Amino acid sequence: MSTNTEAVHAHLKQVLAPLGLDPNGVYVTEVADVVELKVVASRSLVEESLYWLKRGQEPTYDQGLVGLFHRSNSFDAAHRVGNWRLRELEKAIGEMLRLA
Repeated sequence: MSTNTEAVHAHLKQVLAPLGLDPNGVYVTEVADVVELKVVASRSLVEESLYWLKRGQEPTYDQGLVGLFHRSNSFDAAHRVGNWRLRELEKAIGEMLRLA
């Protein structure tokens, strides 16, 4: 698998299609701490996947500090993606690494 934007988008689209999710409409958002919930990073699934693919690593997310959201730069529970988990994203990125 190529590690270009189009190939990553196509792979994620295939993975997310059964869930009705669009890779461009889901964001991986990280906060500095669980008290203030100040957002320190927010990337689309494609951007996040490319970030890890370029490093050649599968991510291991801290469930308390990172989440999947329908809005960029949001850590609001109202925007949280409910039908896909960070562990599934870790596996999808790992699969892309193996295919690369």
